[in-house]
Amino acid sequence: MTAAPHAQAPSRQTPLERIRAIEELGRRLTGTPTEKAAQELLGRELASLGYQLDWRPFRWSQSLYANLMVHFGLAALATGVGLTAPFVGAALHALVALSYALESNRRALLIRSLFPSIHSQNLLATRPAKGTRRKRVVLIAHSDAAYTGLMFHPSLLTVATKQPPRGLGWFKKQLGLATASVAVMAIVEALAGAGVWSAPTWLRGVITIPATLTFLLNLDVVLRNRVVPGAGDNLSGCTGCVELAYRLEETLPDDVELVIVISGAEEAGTGGALRLAEQVMKTREWTPQDTIVLGLDGLAAGTLRILEEGELWPIPIAPSLKDAVKAENDARPDQPPVTTYVIPSGATDALPFLVRGFPAVTLTCIDPVIGAPRNYHWPTDTWRHLDPAELERSIAFAEGLILRLARA
Repeated sequence: MTAAPHAQAPSRQTPLERIRAIEELGRRLTGTPTEKAAQELLGRELASLGYQLDWRPFRWSQSLYANLMVHFGLAALATGVGLTAPFVGAALHALVALSYALESNRRALLIRSLFPSIHSQNLLATRPAKGTRRKRVVLIAHSDAAYTGLMFHPSLLTVATKQPPRGLGWFKKQLGLATASVAVMAIVEALAGAGVWSAPTWLRGVITIPATLTFLLNLDVVLRNRVVPGAGDNLSGCTGCVELAYRLEETLPDDVELVIVISGAEEAGTGGALRLAEQVMKTREWTPQDTIVLGLDGLAAGTLRILEEGELWPIPIAPSLKDAVKAENDARPDQPPVTTYVIPSGATDALPFLVRGFPAVTLTCIDPVIGAPRNYHWPTDTWRHLDPAELERSIAFAEGLILRLARA
């Protein structure tokens, strides 16, 4: 690891002041100098506390939405191809379904591997254990900001995240539904090619509706090419990490190593977290046996929750983490309990670690009215629209949870 030079320590800002300073840097799109400038600003403050800084470069494609547009646009096109060449249509649908199923769980990249890639980086700031290390706690928050589009309009989010009728909860997984419909079309066209059964055109059109809608909504995001300020998502998590570094300085057990990761490319599909998880697993630098990963992502835009990840099917949270959250809830009877929220689409930086066996979970605030953080991926996600009291409650809960996990 490379330690930062001993420069004059920056003065400690309040969490909101820190967010405002980074927001004013400008458009923090994945792979841009501004994304790195935000990481550098946070890194300087962590270095002043004695944290060792380590830059981990990687390559990743820049736009999650271009990726989704291509996946599901290809699926919609394949339905037309299948009218005259059913086996070709079946092959294209199968490729899209397999590609997105693997990517959604961060296991492999197929279609996305064909996209041009750009340079980004993760910043790791480490407070080594003061004695023999017994455990490692990793806090991860991303510095990049998201694109926006019609799909993130609060009224549409409210409809998209609404709980389906009893027994149909899986239909809340929008990308799961779209991927499943593509897989069904692969079967329909294979049956047509084999001469077993030819589906009527209207039925093929109905089955293709989820993929077509997904294509159109992501096309809208790509054409707008507008990046939000990203104060809540996720400068709130970044400032929370720095604030926790101050608060845990004297209270973290001596045999616990604390690593703060300011990741890149999260809004492009958790690229930084995936590359980091692949790296530490390959080198056995971190192992699931000695490392806990806690994501901080959107800490001031609703009621604090823990997230159940998984776009196609749920990926369970480790019982030890659920127990720790429950115990922390019990210790705060005057505060609303932190409960589990099932992600309807998308993922956080915890997912690449979670699917590789690490105990990992993300803390996020969810507005119960819209089923997402307030101002989620919307131009109003600025420091002026953050609630300092919500941010403080989230950071305080994270502090208690970290100490509970560290002392277990």
